[in-house]
Amino acid sequence: MDLTKIRLFDADHFYDSDLPDWYLKAEQISDAKGIEFHLALDQALACEHWPLTEDAVLDGAIEIRYWPSEQCGTLVLIETPHAIVEQIVILNAAYWLPFLSKYLAPLITTAHHSGLLAVHGKIANAFIAWARHGEGHHVDRETGLSTIDLDHDRDRSRIKRARAEMAKAAHDDTP
Repeated sequence: MDLTKIRLFDADHFYDSDLPDWYLKAEQISDAKGIEFHLALDQALACEHWPLTEDAVLDGAIEIRYWPSEQCGTLVLIETPHAIVEQIVILNAAYWLPFLSKYLAPLITTAHHSGLLAVHGKIANAFIAWARHGEGHHVDRETGLSTIDLDHDRDRSRIKRARAEMAKAAHDDTP
């Protein structure tokens, strides 16, 4: 993505344009005050942003936010936790709903499904660990994975080594 350009959407067509003054002002505010770029955009556009997706907690997940500004139209920022994916300005308010339904709705649906899959994976892992081993502190709260098998394997290895050493010592003591 070229962060020196911004994409404009008008009449069902996309155009690339140089960064507008309000965008450069937001970058300056972010740098000068040391605040998040989203909050700097709030100040530069004199409006608040609205999230269309939950915060991206997974590496591949996306966040979509928009700013309905009288100054520039509607700014849409699509990003991951690591980088901006796309920044689009819908110039005419009449094109906001068609843009939302045609381009953003599939992304929003995918982002929500990814989040649900991650949560279901954690629940499934926790249930499997509980079903195999019962309640206990061996289940990792974040992943739902159990380390009890690893703990048992370590114990078995120690016992096996101890028995081998005892057998060797008993063998060495015999005349």
